[in-house]
Amino acid sequence: MKFVGCLMVIGATTLAGVKKASDIREGYRQMQDIQRLIYQLQGEIRYARECMGEIFSHIAGRSGPPYQHWLLSLSRRMGKREQGVFAQMWEEGIQKDLKSLKLPAKEMDRLKALGGQLGNMDVQMQIKTLDLYQEQLAQSMEEMQGEIRTKVRLCHCLGVMSGMLIAVLLL
Repeated sequence: MKFVGCLMVIGATTLAGVKKASDIREGYRQMQDIQRLIYQLQGEIRYARECMGEIFSHIAGRSGPPYQHWLLSLSRRMGKREQGVFAQMWEEGIQKDLKSLKLPAKEMDRLKALGGQLGNMDVQMQIKTLDLYQEQLAQSMEEMQGEIRTKVRLCHCLGVMSGMLIAVLLL
């Protein structure tokens, strides 16, 4: 009976380690998704020269969940001319629609701050702001890519080892 219990503890902690490693990989993939969205936003601002609500609607049509819902929500709020400034709508949308993302906290904060710099500048300044954000995101992704393999291996090992430690303590 103790042996079965120990195996179950080891299995549970191993699965927790695998889940954490999966979350790390998913965070990197989501950073790539954000990068694609920002490139699309930049292209729409540069060439379409439409209002931000229409731009978000166009990009939402080419995006999947949860980004599609976030962008459509922004587009609707801007179309209704709801009270509040763009930065507030941007941040509330991220908190509401993108809260399930596995992005690192630093990147989530940076994404929220981006909204404060968009919407109230001329086209050239918005494009330069998006260029700067793209550079920062690319640098973060490069750093994260170098760390992913190590972190994933560490999560797997910690999951197994912590289960073994708990099993030994239980015996």
